This record gives sequence, structure tokens and C-alpha cells, in this order.
Amino acid sequence: MKSLLLAVTASLAIGGSALAQNLPPTYRWEVGLNGGYSIITRPAGPPEVYKGNTTNLVKDYSLRASYYFNWRWMMSLDVGNRRWESFGEWDLQDRFGKKLKTIPMNFLIASHAVTTTVSMNYVIPFYTQFTTFNRANLYFGALAGMVNTINDGSRAYSRYSSSTDSSTTYVSGYNYGPGMGYTLGLHTGFIYYIVPRFGVSAEAGIRYVNLRTNDQRWAEPNSHIQLAHFPATVGIRWRID
Repeated sequence: MKSLLLAVTASLAIGGSALAQNLPPTYRWEVGLNGGYSIITRPAGPPEVYKGNTTNLVKDYSLRASYYFNWRWMMSLDVGNRRWESFGEWDLQDRFGKKLKTIPMNFLIASHAVTTTVSMNYVIPFYTQFTTFNRANLYFGALAGMVNTINDGSRAYSRYSSSTDSSTTYVSGYNYGPGMGYTLGLHTGFIYYIVPRFGVSAEAGIRYVNLRTNDQRWAEPNSHIQLAHFPATVGIRWRID
């Protein structure tokens, strides 16, 4: 009987040791870089003449730091930057009221739209065949944070020559004032770890932006802006103990 108990105890010890060796390593922290493209909707709030008709894809970059509470929940801090701009047309008239032509017009909402957000994410982990390490993470999250837009609120002017007026001056570019506001959003992403510490990622999301700008013009027509922002990025990740 004593020999049997010793054998069972030894088996459990050996089994426990083998199981412990197969558990994935614990990496609580993760840092990374993201880069890709994003697009915005036409801004809501300003008068129609200042909104533009279209927007375009722009480059989108961010720094990311994440903390894993466990293998199911992750919190992230993200600081990102991109350019927000819309494009439209204005009807040009000379000083006598004669219509000259329709000119293209760009509306620069932000030369730099800097976001600082915190997100909470639900993680679905995937492991290697023998559970030697966490091979990949699929996550879904919600975020909230602040937006700061950097802009000078200036206008660009050009000259147009016509038969009735050789020096018609018109506004050819319109820059919104600097602003501050908040953003809310949802995103989903996937991280694939090539080795236990290093991985690559892909993420896509949607964000709502509510922004107050410092508009120095009469009646402050563009002092309140709302828009939707759609980023899609790829990145790299490095895990830290």
C-alpha cells in the first residue's frame, strides 16, 4: 500500500511538472506601432457651403500600449494622428456680380487630428498545438477618449483674370480653427504572434467625433463639428513580462 501511494504521488508530481511546462508564458504588457489609412464623413454642424462634397483616404498612425488583466480582458492606451480634409466647389463671381466659373475648394478640418483613447477589449486567445504559447488573439473592444485638432484657421487666396476684371481675388482654401473634443468608438482586431514575444496585427473600427473649434469668424459658423472616422491599420506588437 505504501509503495502504491508513493507511485501515485510521483506520477502526480511528474504530471504536474509536465503540465506546468506546457502552460503559456505570462505577458501582461504589450507595446506596438500601427499604420494604415482612414477616411471621415463630411462634417455635420457647419453650414453646407463649408462642408465640402467628398473626403479622401489619408494615412493614419498610432502608438499602442496594452495591459492584459487575464487571457480574456485587455485594456489599451492609443495615441494617434491623421489629417482631416474635405473637398467641394464654390461658384466664383467678379466684383460686378458676373459668374466666372466653378472653382475647386478644399476645407482643412485638421492638419493634425490627434486622438488619445482608452479601450477595453474582450479577447479570444488561440494557442499552439501543444499549448506552448499563445499563438494569436482575436479581440473586440469599445473606446473613449479626447481629440485635439491642430490648425491655423487661415484662408488661402488666389487671383482670377477676366475680361471685366483683371484682378478678381477669391478664397481658394479654407482652414478650420484649432479644436478639442471627444471620441467614442468600436473596433475589432487580430494579433498573430510569430514568436512568443513578437507579433503582427490588423485592426479596423468606427469612431464618432464631437469637436468644438476656436472659430474667430463672425457668428462662429464652424465652431461645432461632428463626424465619423473609419480607421483600418496593420501593426507590430512586442510583449513584455
